[in-house]
Amino acid sequence: MNRIVEQEQESYRRKREQVSFNIIDVGAYLNELAEKGLVWVLKGMKDLSEPEEYLIENYLSIYRANQIYDNLDENFKIQTSNEQPIVYSLQTIHPKKSQKEDKTKKPPLHYLEVKDVKRFIGYQKARELEDRIHKLCKSFPSYENQHIVDQIERSSTSIKDRIAVGEQRFIGEKFHQYSISIGSAKETSAWLQISLGQKYITQSQYDDLDNLANQVVSILTKTLCHLRDNEGQGMNLPNPYTPDVKKFGAYNNALLLVEKIYDITRKREFWQEKDLLYGMRSYATSTVSNIAEANQLYNPVKFRFFNHAIAALGGLESSLEMALDKEIISIDTFEDNIDFMKGIRNILTKRMKNISDSRYA
Repeated sequence: MNRIVEQEQESYRRKREQVSFNIIDVGAYLNELAEKGLVWVLKGMKDLSEPEEYLIENYLSIYRANQIYDNLDENFKIQTSNEQPIVYSLQTIHPKKSQKEDKTKKPPLHYLEVKDVKRFIGYQKARELEDRIHKLCKSFPSYENQHIVDQIERSSTSIKDRIAVGEQRFIGEKFHQYSISIGSAKETSAWLQISLGQKYITQSQYDDLDNLANQVVSILTKTLCHLRDNEGQGMNLPNPYTPDVKKFGAYNNALLLVEKIYDITRKREFWQEKDLLYGMRSYATSTVSNIAEANQLYNPVKFRFFNHAIAALGGLESSLEMALDKEIISIDTFEDNIDFMKGIRNILTKRMKNISDSRYA
């Protein structure tokens, strides 16, 4: 095996360990590698996960014309410091080619003009949503500060921040950042719906802020549609449209699950079991928020958030078992919630199977 290939694979393994396998950071690193012309060297690595394999194939398809397969030792300068990860810098000296050959093989430059993001209406509305949610949360019960308040403020801030990061030259990365922003907007709407269910906000407040979040999603979607149909022609870009999570059965059932868990944990028996109380509420609401945030553009990200939702259901089941063992809840209450959770888990499992199957379609 060529030493460039071996060293790049080892460099990738170290980089993956540094980001603790956060698929977003891994995806960004793979995108950089694809632009540089070396993402192909990772194909065939035995320790790749399914999401990694999917991203490698995706970026290889987008940047296929960039890939450099021959004369690697000549085209890349190797930095062999033992203290720093190996980095390759593409040199500018290449064999001379005829102008006709260069013209026919030159890949299209899918670059954007960088603009002032503060003038973008999507950014302005995202910032307005963030400000209004921060003000609204001041009226929430203090015991929700470390839970619902923290989560909804985080997700609303992420909408604006990801739009700002998406204002750059690379179309593929803009799609990536806007996808995260769309997911954060849907997650924010989910926390608003949970807050409405607990009567922390009024129906009017919910309708107003949920509409604002949906406006942001609509603006981002239209922007990506324009990019895909114009500047991004020839690129393998995802469909910018995302489904309405409020029409997804697992999401609506998860909201009902939150209502059930909040009702259970209001009982006097939980007053001396604060950790169990807040743990059960956290698992239930996490199920909702992860299902909502799964509605993004890229299949590996969808898969990951659905998996997080299933993990939250597992945590809730364990907490319910503990509450049953401590005789805080009855066997009927336990079985009723377990059966209800099985229905949610089955829907998510089927959706994840469809995502997995679509990868090989």
